[in-house]
Amino acid sequence: MTFRRQRRAKSTTFAEGCSPYKIILLFFIGAFLGDITETIFCRITAGYWMSRSSVVWGPFSIVWGLAIAAVTQLLYRYKDRPASWLFVAGTLLGGAYEYLCSVFTEVVFGTVFWDYSAIPFNLGGRINLLYCFFWGFAAIAWFKVLYPPISHMIESLPKRFGTVLTWGLCVFMAANIAVSSAALVRYNERVRGEAAATSLAACLDEHFDDARMAKVYPKAVHVEK
Repeated sequence: MTFRRQRRAKSTTFAEGCSPYKIILLFFIGAFLGDITETIFCRITAGYWMSRSSVVWGPFSIVWGLAIAAVTQLLYRYKDRPASWLFVAGTLLGGAYEYLCSVFTEVVFGTVFWDYSAIPFNLGGRINLLYCFFWGFAAIAWFKVLYPPISHMIESLPKRFGTVLTWGLCVFMAANIAVSSAALVRYNERVRGEAAATSLAACLDEHFDDARMAKVYPKAVHVEK
């Protein structure tokens, strides 16, 4: 007797389930929606428009993009759990994630992008209880309201087009992050009074001067490493 394992039929649906392609596209969607949401929130609370982008090209918040991608990957199997469960998970994971992002940007770039020291129940100014609750509500809104139609929209893309689109966006964002990181490092050097020592530094000074960087990162506070 011979035993043959039946082959699973190859799916024709693009980014089905929780595939890597879907997670990558969710990163871009989350980065865009997060930037727009924070911009509108700052307009309502502060009374003026303020850039909340993490990069120099386009309205993309890397913090929100990574958060959406990570929470989808981690909690996908629990997406049908009660809203209370998602709220607690989102509050804890979101708070830990925001704290790590704050430490990372300060250590790597020598810059503080947010400081919650004036808000009650904060931890080192990096996170606070109220905004941690916002992460919890965001987790509920994501899985109960936003994720189903966005997931359906991604899966409705033609397979070849979706693949090319995903790789194209990855190349664009990789270049965007690389240029933004170099511009931020050089921006911090200029604040410390360091003159351009290389042709790259001179190029960054020309295309990403203090005025442009202050417009992209209006709340950035430079710290000594």
